Amino acid sequence: MLRDQVRTTNALSINEIYESIQGEGLLIGTPSVFVRFQGCNLRCPWCDQPSALSFREASYDQEEVLKRVKSSPFRHVVITGGEPFAHTGLFQLVKRLLEEGFSVQIETNGTLWVEGMEEVAERVHITCSPKAVADFFVHPKILKFARELKFVVDSALSLEVLLKKEFVPFLKDQRVVLQPESNRPEALEKALSLQRELAERGFTVRVIPQVHKFLGIK
Repeated sequence: MLRDQVRTTNALSINEIYESIQGEGLLIGTPSVFVRFQGCNLRCPWCDQPSALSFREASYDQEEVLKRVKSSPFRHVVITGGEPFAHTGLFQLVKRLLEEGFSVQIETNGTLWVEGMEEVAERVHITCSPKAVADFFVHPKILKFARELKFVVDSALSLEVLLKKEFVPFLKDQRVVLQPESNRPEALEKALSLQRELAERGFTVRVIPQVHKFLGIK
């Protein structure tokens, strides 16, 4: 259910397109156009976008998405989901957005890859959020191109997970974010504890909640 559940159509199944600020991760506060793909290969128990989980027929073509994005004054596009890498049309959409001069960020659970993305991946800010339901597996290509790892701090996250050998390079480069699950106080307390334990081992990580939720915006 990880590597093989990829939609093979170039049509785009989109849940919604909207403007907001980036409320998570290292690019927090950036004014953005969000393009949310419909359909995800995982089922996280605390998912805050359950309406985007099921795969459905294509609802947009690429030109329609570009038209909606270009109608905004914002020049940063966040492609999220669902799971964007579960759609082969992702590559062509990203390529067109880059050609139009947009900066592009992709939020992914890290378990999948779309062929062709190697051509543009170095120009994209890939935010990978490894998930417990996938045993924190991350596709090697995602590990190669990701700009940051964003861990949701829930009951499953542990110091041992954060110190997995494939994650250590991100720790060394200070490219790891701990995001308290649903901004719950107990999750924040755990995030701060993990932050301290990592600091004792020489690693600096950021604890960043979902700021857009504090602001009361989408």
